[in-house]
Amino acid sequence: MEKTSDCHHCEGKGYTEIRDCGGDIQRTDQCSFCEGLGRVEVESEKPEFSQTNTSISL
Repeated sequence: MEKTSDCHHCEGKGYTEIRDCGGDIQRTDQCSFCEGLGRVEVESEKPEFSQTNTSISL
């Protein structure tokens, strides 16, 4: 089951606004994180590995 959420980089718009020092928008670019979709897949939290025996015997 795929879960998605708004892209944190473009705030779900699908594009980013490039501004100059005065704050005026100079151009907009497609978001490179979500590839213009405005949504990103959220991975379910799965443990990478489990350690069952952590004792070392010599």
